[in-house]
Amino acid sequence: MRRVLFLAYFFPPLGGGGCQRTLKLVRYLEPLGWSSAVVTTRDRDYWILDPSLLSEVPAEAEVIRAGGFTALNALRILMRAGVSIEEPQGARRPAPFRALRALQRWTLFPDGYRGWADAARRAAGTRIRAGGIDALWTTSSPESAHVAGLSLKRKHGLPWVADFRDPWVGRVTYRPPTRWHDGRHRAMERRVVQEADRVTLVSEAMVELYRERYRDVSPSRFVFLPNGFDSDDWRRAARVAQEEDRIAHGSPGARRFVLLHAGQLAHRPTVRTLLGAARRVLEADPAAREDLRIRFVGGNEDLSSRERERYGLGAVLELHPSQPHVEALVSMRRAGALLLLGHGGEADSLLYTGKIYEYLSSGRPVLGILDPGPGAALIRSSRAGAVVAPGDEQGAAQAILGWLQAWRGGADLSTHLAEEASAAWERSKTAAAAAKILSEMLPTRTR
Repeated sequence: MRRVLFLAYFFPPLGGGGCQRTLKLVRYLEPLGWSSAVVTTRDRDYWILDPSLLSEVPAEAEVIRAGGFTALNALRILMRAGVSIEEPQGARRPAPFRALRALQRWTLFPDGYRGWADAARRAAGTRIRAGGIDALWTTSSPESAHVAGLSLKRKHGLPWVADFRDPWVGRVTYRPPTRWHDGRHRAMERRVVQEADRVTLVSEAMVELYRERYRDVSPSRFVFLPNGFDSDDWRRAARVAQEEDRIAHGSPGARRFVLLHAGQLAHRPTVRTLLGAARRVLEADPAAREDLRIRFVGGNEDLSSRERERYGLGAVLELHPSQPHVEALVSMRRAGALLLLGHGGEADSLLYTGKIYEYLSSGRPVLGILDPGPGAALIRSSRAGAVVAPGDEQGAAQAILGWLQAWRGGADLSTHLAEEASAAWERSKTAAAAAKILSEMLPTRTR
C-alpha cells in the first residue's frame, strides 16, 4: 500500500463544498492501493461544520490537525470583543466582513491562512521524516497550502500534485490592492506551477488558461481532474428521506414549490437577478406568495437584512443555516427546482461550481443564472433546466413561472441524467484518475 500526504485546510469535521473533493479522494483512493495522511486544521477554525462527514474518512487514514493563527482567528477575537460579524452555520454580515477581507489582502500573503500553512508545513515535514510517504498533494483554496507544498517539495523531493479548485491569479476574490501585491502573487503561482510534478484543475477551461499562461511549461503537466457526485451519498439520502417520511406520516405540512439554493452564498452577485425575478413573479402571479418559496440553505455572506427587505418578498424568501451534507441532498430531492448562481464574468467562463454535479444528478430541474462557460454549457447539454444571463430578470421570472404553473397542474418536472454522464461523474472515477496521476509520478523519485 502506497501513501499520499494531503495538505487540505477544508476537511471534516469542517463543512461546505470545499471539503468534498479531498474527502472523496481519500475515501476512494484507499481501495485503489493508496492510503492517505491528511494534514488539516482544527475543528474550531471554520464557521461551518459537518461532523457527519467524519464517518466517511477511512479508518486507515491518518488525520493530523495543525493549528496556526489565521484571519479566522482574528475574526474570533473581534467577536469576543463584541463585534457582530458572523453566526456559526448561518450568516456573515456582508459589510464588516468585506472590510476585513480588504485589510487581509494588504497584510497577509498569499492569503489569511498562511499561519495555518506554516504549521501544516512543519507537521507534514515531521510526518515525512517518519517515513512511508510516497507522494505529496496540496489543494487550494487556500493558496498558502501550495506555498507549504513548494517548501516540502524542495526539502524532501517527493512527487507533488498541486490541485487547483479555483485559479490562484484571477479567482473570483482576487483583488490585489497594488501592482506589487499582484506581482508577488504571480511570481509565487509561477514557482508552484514550475516545481509541481502535476497541476490538476477542475475544468477544461482552467487547463487551457494555465497552459496559455505558462507556455514554457509542458502542457502535459496540467491535468483536468473534475469534481463529481457520489452515488453512495444519494443512497444514504434516500434512506434518510424514507425515515423522515415514516416519522412524519399523516403530517405532510403546507404544499409549496421550493426553489432551493444549497450551499454557501458568497461572491454571487447574480443572487440579485434572482430576487428581482422573484419580485416580477409575485407581480405577475400574486398567488405565488402562498405557493412559492425561495430557500437558501447554507452560510450567507451576500445578502444583508436591508437588501432582503428591498425586494419585498416577505415569507417567500427563506434563509436557513447549513445542513449536514446528506440532509442537504434530501432537501435537493424534495425541492421543486434548484438554483445555481454564478459569480459572473470570467469566473463563470472557467469553473464548474462543485455542486453542479449533485444538482444534475438530483433529478430536479436547475435554474442557472450564469455567464457563458462550462457550467452553463453543462446544464444545457444535460437538458436539466434553464440558463439565463446575469441581469436577465425577465428570463429568470419566465422560467420560474413556467415551472410553478406546471407544478400546480400536477406535471412531473423530474429530469434524468444520461447513463454515460452518470458513470463519468462518479467520485470514484475521479479517484481512479488521481491514482493514475500519482502512480505515473513515482518513477521521478529514482531518476
